[in-house]
Amino acid sequence: MWAAQLEGAARAALDTVYDPELDEPITDLGFVRSLTADDGHVTVHLRLPTSFCSPNFAYLMASDSKDALSALPGAREVTVVLDDHHDSDLINRGLAADAGYRGTFGHEAEQDLEELRDIFRRKAHTAAMERALSALLRDRPELAEEQLGDVVLGDLPDTAATRALLRRRAALGLGTGSADPALVDDDGRRYPAGEIPLRLRFARSVRISIDGNAHFCRGLLRTRYPQSGADQSARPEEFPAGGEPVPATDSVKAGEPAHAGEPGRAGEPVQAGDLFQLTAPPKENVS
Repeated sequence: MWAAQLEGAARAALDTVYDPELDEPITDLGFVRSLTADDGHVTVHLRLPTSFCSPNFAYLMASDSKDALSALPGAREVTVVLDDHHDSDLINRGLAADAGYRGTFGHEAEQDLEELRDIFRRKAHTAAMERALSALLRDRPELAEEQLGDVVLGDLPDTAATRALLRRRAALGLGTGSADPALVDDDGRRYPAGEIPLRLRFARSVRISIDGNAHFCRGLLRTRYPQSGADQSARPEEFPAGGEPVPATDSVKAGEPAHAGEPGRAGEPVQAGDLFQLTAPPKENVS
């Protein structure tokens, strides 16, 4: 495989690696610092918003990156390096030796990696379910929250929000057929009608938490690495009422402020004092 082809395949493979807490590809978040492919050797450097990001999250992303790249037919050797983290040396040694999570962290690995992964899959499903059902409530004002228990997946419009929900259901092993109920718990069970408003509000709180953390981490990354905004893509969570993401334009790149002179534009450093201006989530109706 030619170097350019391998590099393209490697970037596509990294698109499938998600931050477990933010539920976004590391490529969209700007966490991929560099990628090179030469004569079957693929080298990737990863970066994170702070040096003290959770070590188990950092390891999970780095390990998933190596697994995704190692599966490429033309990749004979894969090196994944985590830069500028307080556990970089430990994690990088573990990755190079294919030591696994427990082999890397030893007695500090209190929680099994798959258990941790499952927790975040469940949170991602809850948030995706709320996005899709809230969009349905906006589109159909005659539909009461209590009636969501009767909504099946086939009732949802074919939007990015619905497709995201189907992907997250599949990851949990939940049904994805058109007759399957849309509002379910982590095990695929319907909620009693009287519990639906409370359950929907809980799901909304999970979604808002994920969205807020994603905004915050994106801003932290741009503060730490001023040029990283160019590597960030439009957030898939930013769905308008129609359920489709808002595309970035040529004049306003994804992750940058919309007005000239604001911090964060290409080539301009971002100051710590500008962080909240950059990362505050947009106002939205959560009633």
